[in-house]
Amino acid sequence: MSLFGLATALSQSLPPPAAPATVVSVPKKAELLPVTEIELMANSQPSALALDARDGSIWFAAPSLGALGRIDAETLKVTYLYLGKRAKPFGLAFSPDGALYATDKTLNVLHRIDGTTGELTRIAMPSDLPTMDLSGLRSDGLGRIWFAGSAGWLGRFDPQNGAVEVSSHDDLQGMGLNAPGEAGAIWFSAWKAGRMIRLDPQRGRFDSTALPESFRGARGLATGPKGELWVSSAKTNAIARWAGRGSWQIIPLPWPESQPQALLARADGTLIIADGGRRVLLRYRPEKNVFEEIAPLGEGGIIRAMIETRSGIAFADSGGDDIRLVPDRRPVEN
Repeated sequence: MSLFGLATALSQSLPPPAAPATVVSVPKKAELLPVTEIELMANSQPSALALDARDGSIWFAAPSLGALGRIDAETLKVTYLYLGKRAKPFGLAFSPDGALYATDKTLNVLHRIDGTTGELTRIAMPSDLPTMDLSGLRSDGLGRIWFAGSAGWLGRFDPQNGAVEVSSHDDLQGMGLNAPGEAGAIWFSAWKAGRMIRLDPQRGRFDSTALPESFRGARGLATGPKGELWVSSAKTNAIARWAGRGSWQIIPLPWPESQPQALLARADGTLIIADGGRRVLLRYRPEKNVFEEIAPLGEGGIIRAMIETRSGIAFADSGGDDIRLVPDRRPVEN
């Protein structure tokens, strides 16, 4: 079941990461932006978000309910689509044709919702494979779906011919978080292996890069407009930037009680950080090395996902069973 020799394209372990940044700044206090809270069904525990570019609706995975949810862009009404007995959807991604895909951690399938008809189908993994603990997924420029299994798997589904191909390797243990890279690449984190995986969909190969030792168990992953890679670590209370050529830049948050979780890199080069420890949404400006508080997170648990919407930012709180919306404007300084 090898996938185009994916397991043969490993890079060598990299030199030790650079020392942490020594000086970070916090600007003067600003008025926090208002937050709209959308309450979900109890025990939804949203794990992923996806924006439907056609109508602006927000979809989320509710693994404990065995369902996907949809939030209407205009009314904010929430509806649910149940995926069947024992289903546990976890990751979400839209393909270029408008279809929505979801991984399933227990059924060893991908769920697909047709973008035109709404028909729900399942794409099964090869029958000779064990449970792959499917988690993150992303579509490439050709509409193929690349997915990760936390048990150490990387796979591809091609909707043109219905083929499912997979490969496994020790460097893929803990695969889950993912983000788009430069030139069509896709980044995955493999937290159990302490690696970052850069997938080249065109060649069907990946490179494996060592995470900083203290960043095992990364909580957030994002790529910026120039291809820069960001990773967060709640345990280390820091974010790290992949500087290329075998080095990482580690930036500690200026508050000792912070716990950086989900990340969102924006087109203006700033990075949005969900600080689960202080329950506040932060903006980091790399050019000035400045952290700003922009909105409250409210009570809850782990912020597992954050996306751009038509009018701002949405983030999913798996502990609070809700999704919150933040408007797209800068807070006013006092």
